[in-house]
Amino acid sequence: MEFAIKAFPRSIFGKQNKKLRKQGILPAVLYGRNRASLSLQVYEKDFEKIHREAGESALVNLVIEGDRERKVMIHEVARHYLGNEPIHVDFYEVDLTRKIHAHIPLHFTGAAPSVKELGGILVKNLSELEIEALPTDLPPFIEVNIESLKTFDDLLRVQDLILDEKLKVLQNPDEVIVSVQAPRTEEELAELTKPTAEAEKAAIEGMKAEEAVPSEQPPAPKEEEIKKETKEDETKTPRESK
Repeated sequence: MEFAIKAFPRSIFGKQNKKLRKQGILPAVLYGRNRASLSLQVYEKDFEKIHREAGESALVNLVIEGDRERKVMIHEVARHYLGNEPIHVDFYEVDLTRKIHAHIPLHFTGAAPSVKELGGILVKNLSELEIEALPTDLPPFIEVNIESLKTFDDLLRVQDLILDEKLKVLQNPDEVIVSVQAPRTEEELAELTKPTAEAEKAAIEGMKAEEAVPSEQPPAPKEEEIKKETKEDETKTPRESK
């Protein structure tokens, strides 16, 4: 499957890029090995669609207005720290004759009998694999069928995957991709909640103890001090009015 997106030369930079984003346009940059970078812009809706379908491992035909078509990969997407919407895109122009490293996402398919029939918990240790291959040989994802996980002792390792010989996996072949954990017993669940229950009990007891302690009040003046102050006040002569 081929992916394509149209781009346009960009003449707006820096803080002025906010004006583009308000119009639904994303600032972008294109660069590559031994290639001069180009400032571009793409429509946000077009980019979001391509990003969902191609991800960051598949080749995309970048059609630049007034320029030639480029084979690129979506290298990096900067997103807003609050809304998570894209605010800038980096496209990387690849050399089709040179192998590159890419992180290919894993798609889990099928149903594990140890989950469906035994009530186990599916544990995914990896969500992607690092692959070396020519850009044209990189798949958008790698399928991992989990129907072989029939017991809690079964698991799938990197070496268990049957991949195209054009793909070289750069990770440890013994690394576990996915396994199934036995469901927790009532005793184990009770142990997990016990620390929380004890902490809540301690907090309540601490609040009760604080309420039981009276708030500090300044010490009441002694009777001798009261008499002394009263006597001093009686002997004072008021100021004469002028």
